[in-house]
Amino acid sequence: MSLSVAICDDEKSDCLILGSLLHSCCSEKCLPIHMEMFSCGEDFLASHQKHAYDIVFMDIYMAGINGIEAVRNACRVSQCQTIFTTTSREHALEAISLNAAHYLVKPLTQNAVWEAMERCLARLERKPSKQLEIKTSQGKVPIPINSIVYIEVFNKICFIHTNKNTYQTYSTLDALFRLLDDISFMRAQRSFIINMNFIEAFFFDHVVLKGGKEIMLSRNKRAKLKEQYQQFLFYLARRGEI
Repeated sequence: MSLSVAICDDEKSDCLILGSLLHSCCSEKCLPIHMEMFSCGEDFLASHQKHAYDIVFMDIYMAGINGIEAVRNACRVSQCQTIFTTTSREHALEAISLNAAHYLVKPLTQNAVWEAMERCLARLERKPSKQLEIKTSQGKVPIPINSIVYIEVFNKICFIHTNKNTYQTYSTLDALFRLLDDISFMRAQRSFIINMNFIEAFFFDHVVLKGGKEIMLSRNKRAKLKEQYQQFLFYLARRGEI
């Protein structure tokens, strides 16, 4: 599950405070996240159309489009778990109508932020498996992301190996990587992406996947890749999966 988080608030100090609270909470829980901040609803929507966020902390009172309208428009692109942050309870009913996960009144506290995150995580765990839609010679094919073992590129063709089949596409490896879960997937080297859920053994210069496939690690990024895999194991431990 990818935890891509957006904070939208026209008060820079409020953005920084919330960002700090989120980093503190997620660090304590060994939960890695990717976080982006926006000062207006228009900038958030422009980014959300290109990269859908899983969790959105949305201020309501902003210049231009307000937070309620921003979330309503965002839901037309993709469903995201929304936490409204505001100075008033006036819009609580509207938030409920948009299926918001939580409604927080400023000033925010660490306990309140983490309670909101827990609600979002519980909802995300109940969501159906995400799919990667690729273009092949037979047309568009949806592939459950959690079934992907590794992806390799050869002669400008990407081979997507799942636990049952192999698919070919002319999409670039960079483009595919941007669509994948940055918690579970690792860019092992220039020609390979691997799903860390399928790693059987992790060595200094290579990994062994379930089934015996060996993939070399980038010489210049071995320390960083090892750290990424350790963070992934912490994430699984927190969820009780190892």
